[in-house]
Amino acid sequence: MKILIACDSFKDALDAPSVCKAIEKGLQRAFVDQQLSTHTFPLADGGEGMAAILNAHLGLTSITVTVHDPLFRPIEAAYSISTDGSTVFIEMALAAGLQLLQKNERNPLKTTTFGVGELISHALKKGATRIILGLGGSATNDLGMGMAAALGWRFIAKNGAELSPTGENLVQVEQIIPPPTPLPPHVIFETMSDVVNPLCGEAGAAKIYAPQKGAGEAAISLLEEGAINFAVKARLLRAVDEQAKGAGAAGGLGFGAAFFLNATNKSGIEMMMDLTDFDAQVVQADVIITGEGRLDHQTANGKLIAGIVRRSQNKPVIALCGALNSSPNEVLEMGLTAAFSIGRGPGTLAAALALTAENLEQTAFNLGRVLKI
Repeated sequence: MKILIACDSFKDALDAPSVCKAIEKGLQRAFVDQQLSTHTFPLADGGEGMAAILNAHLGLTSITVTVHDPLFRPIEAAYSISTDGSTVFIEMALAAGLQLLQKNERNPLKTTTFGVGELISHALKKGATRIILGLGGSATNDLGMGMAAALGWRFIAKNGAELSPTGENLVQVEQIIPPPTPLPPHVIFETMSDVVNPLCGEAGAAKIYAPQKGAGEAAISLLEEGAINFAVKARLLRAVDEQAKGAGAAGGLGFGAAFFLNATNKSGIEMMMDLTDFDAQVVQADVIITGEGRLDHQTANGKLIAGIVRRSQNKPVIALCGALNSSPNEVLEMGLTAAFSIGRGPGTLAAALALTAENLEQTAFNLGRVLKI
């Protein structure tokens, strides 16, 4: 039997390669007395871990730059570059990610994507002609204002004062001033994201994602008001659709990338699978095992598992997850053969996270024993 193990990270617990390795270990224990061929193929949908996974699959080179983190503190962050130097991959979470902050520091009113713009600026100076920006895992809700500020854009309040590029100042923006030197017209910008949320409204960036970043009700209202104001001011410069699918990704960076960079948004998982030649791996497999931290109604709406099912070539796809919040009908509607939670009993979230590798291995062992039959 040939099993392809293609998993995302389990957020706050294990990165994607470690998830795949834990599952492989459990399967090999189950098949100890029979022939089994496993191939680990970690993936990401454009969010956390994107750069490391692409580096491993494509042999990219990492370039480390000193930039600013979400709270404007100096930090080392890297981007990846192709062998010919033309294509750059930037994982925004490495400069503006939630994981860079302690829990008591998380506040999307105060955070910025400035470091992301610094990475872009460095890549442009290196001669990149195609820049692919992975959206996900952000600590921010500044609509890319910080990114733009690092590229020379200025944001002015009613009183003429220049504003710091943070979420709380979106509502004060009266004028958006482009940089004196525009971006090189030959450079292509693309974003990788499977978030379909618009910028504003009940399904928008502030109301859906800001709570995960430390925002309370008052902060959410201010960020929503700020997003509406910013979109109005942006339209004075050129047409832009704040309700477009994906505009709300990464705290509105989807919107900002489209506005400031003229970026085209593409499906993160589809692009990742194309870049890594995932289809060739599927051809050789009898069964595909995938997984991510949570399986719920959002999974069918663009997450990695949905992408794997679409490209499964009718091979059985089995999902392992930390939390299984989908009904049997929903599991089948996703196109999965089966789904299993790796939890083994009541306990705290902290304990569950600490036991993720062990629980993955044990669940994979039990699944392997069934597959042997």
